[in-house]
Amino acid sequence: MEKVLKIVMLGDSMTDTAGESCPRLRVELQKHYPNKKFDIYNYGVGGTRVGYGLWRLTHDYEFNDKKYEALVKLNPDLVLVESFAYNNGSDGPREDGLPHFREMHHQIVETLREKTNAKIVYVATIAPDTEHFLESVPSFFNTPVSIRKWMAEDRMVYLEEAIKIAEELELPLVNVYQASLDAAKQGIPLSRWVNPKDWIHPGEEGHQLIAENIVKVFVEKELI
Repeated sequence: MEKVLKIVMLGDSMTDTAGESCPRLRVELQKHYPNKKFDIYNYGVGGTRVGYGLWRLTHDYEFNDKKYEALVKLNPDLVLVESFAYNNGSDGPREDGLPHFREMHHQIVETLREKTNAKIVYVATIAPDTEHFLESVPSFFNTPVSIRKWMAEDRMVYLEEAIKIAEELELPLVNVYQASLDAAKQGIPLSRWVNPKDWIHPGEEGHQLIAENIVKVFVEKELI
């Protein structure tokens, strides 16, 4: 009997909003690997930083009234590590922000390598729409566009740092960040990928873009 492949997506709300068991990713996987079976675990927790992502590798936790085992207990075959850039981006590119971000990501990779046999893939999620970032979040009503724009730009700094980290560690990279920027150069606005209910998270098309790019890397790098 063929083995069921365990795939875990570790991240913050940019991952959590993909839905339980990440249905779009499952559909894309079945398109390209019709004879394979997958168990997909969404280990995204909204509003959390990369340090908590590291902690959840080796500790059980609860989120939205559901209990989760420490990620390493799942004995995953493949772990997708999302950047956490949208939350750590609040630190800005100053003082300890980026060095701390970098250190936590290195520790995530070291822990996964030490405690699992999983293949590790990094995911840099969609770029923020700098013109609309946080526009429909009540606590940011009447906040000047210039302030919301620099907040979005800080997230971009952290997304770009995550890309550098993945490249330095020679890990496969799903660069949805660059894919969304490239689409913008072709006339497809960033707003296409973002949920207008908050102007932060991926909308349906954003999560579809992420799923397609994940499977594209799986195929190109022969990870499955």
